[in-house]
Amino acid sequence: MLLILSFFTLLLGIFYLIAVERQVKSWVYLLKPGTMVIIILIAVMGLENQSASFSWWILAGLIFSILGDIFLMLPKDRFVFGLASFLVGHACYIVAFLSLPDRGEVNIWIIAALLVVAMFYLIKLSKGVLNSGGIVLFLAVTGYVAIITAMVWAAFYSQQPIIQAGAILFFFSDAILAWDKFVGKLIYRNYLVMISYYLAQYLFAVSLHLL
Repeated sequence: MLLILSFFTLLLGIFYLIAVERQVKSWVYLLKPGTMVIIILIAVMGLENQSASFSWWILAGLIFSILGDIFLMLPKDRFVFGLASFLVGHACYIVAFLSLPDRGEVNIWIIAALLVVAMFYLIKLSKGVLNSGGIVLFLAVTGYVAIITAMVWAAFYSQQPIIQAGAILFFFSDAILAWDKFVGKLIYRNYLVMISYYLAQYLFAVSLHLL
């Protein structure tokens, strides 16, 4: 069943990218959350394989993520609501990762790299963010950068490669999305953002089966 759902995740993700490319909005509205529904089903199937704390917090993170997806694709601008949903989702992931046994210290160079990248992005995004929504939006984006950076740190702290890979992909996806929105348009933005995003969420969901 895991293989079947994994195949459907891949299939719906591909169809979503085709719908975006061809600008078929009805299919975009269906397939973007639809792909996440399949990923959530993968997580639900693995709830009993891991500790209740880890499993349910991962599931909560996925649910808040699909809410964020819905807010971000609505015709009216719901960016702040989407940002808030993903922020809560990342907080759920942090709690999940920290609940795992056999955790270990994070290399100081990894921590330093995370902080440098986070500061670099805030500096590069600041002008576009302030022009788009003023200080309120800037504070919201700053909080989001802080929480997703903490999520990546927690993933490394978990000492689980599959979770670390998912967290890095999620960070990359959001970095591309933010750059495209506030700095400058990027070629192949949809492919870069959504492929890394779906793969990150898939890895988090499938971790309930593999850890």
